[in-house]
Amino acid sequence: MSAAGPPDPRREIAREAARTALCLDFDGTLAPIVPDPETAMPLPGVPALLARLARRFAAVALISGRPAAYLLERAGVEGVRLLGLYGVEEVVDRRVRLDPEVEAARPAVRAALADLGAHPTVVESGAWLEDKGLAVVVHLRRVADPGRWAAAVASAAREAAERHGLEVLPGRLVWELRPPTGRDKGSAVRQVVAESGARFLVVVGDDLGDLAGFRAADALAAEGIRALKVAVRSPESPAVLLDEADFVVDGPEGVRALLESWADPAGRPPSVGMPPRDDAGP
Repeated sequence: MSAAGPPDPRREIAREAARTALCLDFDGTLAPIVPDPETAMPLPGVPALLARLARRFAAVALISGRPAAYLLERAGVEGVRLLGLYGVEEVVDRRVRLDPEVEAARPAVRAALADLGAHPTVVESGAWLEDKGLAVVVHLRRVADPGRWAAAVASAAREAAERHGLEVLPGRLVWELRPPTGRDKGSAVRQVVAESGARFLVVVGDDLGDLAGFRAADALAAEGIRALKVAVRSPESPAVLLDEADFVVDGPEGVRALLESWADPAGRPPSVGMPPRDDAGP
């Protein structure tokens, strides 16, 4: 008689929803990646689904590099925490609250934006500059041949950041210049867990910036929190993120199916996704 396989971690999360913090990325996780980042929207039904989850879970938080106001406009539903710019901003009572120390770096960000807007490589490449107020992002997604320009644009971003005392956070064909706050998705995940009192944790993401959230989950697991890291697979997903995940789903549709299973008190696991390793689980 064969031994039973390992328990499905999705069922455990469904059972322990009231003690679980659910931390979600936005782009590529709840919203499909699109050529124009300003047009990104969550999949149909996702905002209502998040509201349902917020009534079951200890915490539901969107942690994104997007400004908090952007998240509020697209996914501002009751009970869901919105942490923008990796936790530098948060929506409280439908207003954006900002750390005053970070606000002091705004002039440096504005100067970097001006520098990049006049940089010959950035101009010639056709890269798009996204103004986040307290950060500036160089995007190559709209460029016809991004591979041709990636190294030079990355160099221009690093030069501007060094000149103005900022740091660079690379992503998929993007480079974000922001104040060196010491904050990332990992610190935001820790904040959500601490403030909710959760004993279980789920972190879901699809890009390099989500690695910090995964590593915070590992550190919290060493402290006794039961943690599950979910990677969202797409043609552009970094291999290191998939390798470090406990569980992988296919695209935002896979995320939506997983969340729907947790919004259902019966906790029926969806028929999508599979662990990348035999020992996966919280």
